[in-house]
Amino acid sequence: MGPAVAVGAVACGCVLTAAWNPGDDGVALCASQSVFGVDCPFCGGMRCVNALTRGDWLAAADHNVLLAVALPLVAVGLLVWLWRSWRGRTTPVPWPSSARASIALGAVVVVVLAAFTVARNVGGPAWVDWLASTSSG
Repeated sequence: MGPAVAVGAVACGCVLTAAWNPGDDGVALCASQSVFGVDCPFCGGMRCVNALTRGDWLAAADHNVLLAVALPLVAVGLLVWLWRSWRGRTTPVPWPSSARASIALGAVVVVVLAAFTVARNVGGPAWVDWLASTSSG
């Protein structure tokens, strides 16, 4: 039942985001964008999800390239989990079982998120400016 609930919740969230269409109306929905004027690692995430639900990966990547890459992989993982659950098979947890490996993976995730946050908030060449959630493409 867990996989079905997870897939159902994600599907409902995607449908609602697609129906709402957060769009680029100039109003920042993220607290870091509203208060500090900087993009957090998830800024542009709802617009990214909206673009992905329409099948427009390039627009999704324009809003948040990290999520545009990660979310389809997460969706495939959820569907594999659901499929294996229906077939009565257990699915191994993708997180390492040892504490040391788990801490190392967590540290890598934090470093990647921090590097992405810094990169999308500094000025520079066009490819760096493109990482910002407010980029117009």
